[in-house]
Amino acid sequence: MAHIGVIKVLLENNIPIDYIAGSSMGSIVGGLYAYFGDIKKLEKYFAKLTYRDMLEIFSDPRFAHGILKGEKALKFLRKTVGYTRIEKLKIPFTAIATDLENGEVVEISKGELALAMRASASIPVFFRPAKVGRRYLVDGGNAVPVPVETVKKMGADIVIAVDLDDCYVSPKNYMKNVEKASMTQIAERALDILSYSLAKENTKNADIIIAPDVYDVGWRRFVNGGDIIREGEAATIRAIPEIKKLLRIK
Repeated sequence: MAHIGVIKVLLENNIPIDYIAGSSMGSIVGGLYAYFGDIKKLEKYFAKLTYRDMLEIFSDPRFAHGILKGEKALKFLRKTVGYTRIEKLKIPFTAIATDLENGEVVEISKGELALAMRASASIPVFFRPAKVGRRYLVDGGNAVPVPVETVKKMGADIVIAVDLDDCYVSPKNYMKNVEKASMTQIAERALDILSYSLAKENTKNADIIIAPDVYDVGWRRFVNGGDIIREGEAATIRAIPEIKKLLRIK
């Protein structure tokens, strides 16, 4: 949802989006925007999501390789984009996934859009790995949460990175009462720090980094998530002067 706010403000300021690469949820928002080519359509798409839709997506349990098979999630995406191929999108797009067998980063820039988005957002344990060709793929965020180098290879000369992991270590989100924390809380915090560090490494060559504060946002907030969109907008508004300065230089 924060990604939608970022795109809205960029377009409102006449900043062109020529290439898109995304990992995990970024691949779904990026892929859908590349498909629609219209941010208003994309925002309406998410605004219309209901808890019934969430149930439809998350109601295919399978307790092997992942809690959910992911088939209903794929079916839901196909209801929106059909069997559209990535090569036919209005904006060049690449989804990032991780090969579960060898750990390689997989850049999906050809083939079925819905399957690419499903693979890129296949959170390990939660979703069963997506089989694409001979590979078993999981969430792209496990290897490259912010695919700066991918979009550079696609041809972008100015890269705007959206880092949703930066908020994990902002002062207001520091872990409180460490001595009283449970093992689960400590494990979650350790994973947050790992995500933050990986994103920081990914974004070191970005021209602009936009970091919305989405620390307390979870899957349940997909429905009625207008406040999350506004956080994406606010973070992007703060970056607009620097982006415009870069555009003039280039």
